[in-house]
Amino acid sequence: MSAWDGLIRRYRKVNGLTQAALAELVGVEQATISRWERGNHVPDLNTQRRLRDLIARTAVVNDCMVFHRIRTSLAAVKLADRQGRNHAASVRAEALHGVPPGKLQTFDYRMLFTEILEQQWREATSIGFFAGDIASVTVVNPWRPAGKADLRYSECCWTPAVLSDGDVLLISEILEIDESAYFTARDANPMRIVSMDDLVGLQ
Repeated sequence: MSAWDGLIRRYRKVNGLTQAALAELVGVEQATISRWERGNHVPDLNTQRRLRDLIARTAVVNDCMVFHRIRTSLAAVKLADRQGRNHAASVRAEALHGVPPGKLQTFDYRMLFTEILEQQWREATSIGFFAGDIASVTVVNPWRPAGKADLRYSECCWTPAVLSDGDVLLISEILEIDESAYFTARDANPMRIVSMDDLVGLQ
């Protein structure tokens, strides 16, 4: 086994590539990719250089696009890690929270979680959201804005963003709702979960 087997497999999965598609990008046969991933062979030095360039270039572009998409979104959207610390936020999300531009970009929001939001976060984590097993979680919850003390209500859709290093972050799209809409939605279905396996049946 070499370091290349895991690196090539991880790169391929993160970018949604089949072995044949990666083989075409690199200029080798699909069987060669298969042998590399099984650890039976190691790419030669010229191919290693091509692979490094491809992986590095794609990683930088993909990760930058994830953060750019959040920051420039016209909706109220945030990007958080498994500890609840923000890594990016849209202008609309900051306005919804009543904070100046830039305040939410690295804000540790977990300290403001309501009990219900904390339970939902723990459940999403326990079912494998940050392991990449979940396609989406839709929740309704009361929440506390970062810049205000009042309790607000929202419906949120949480979807994963997989970075080039395999780390999974949570994209939260926020729709503010009123109290009566919250109680209606909460009683009907407070948490809807779609797994990655469920997506196969939706195509």
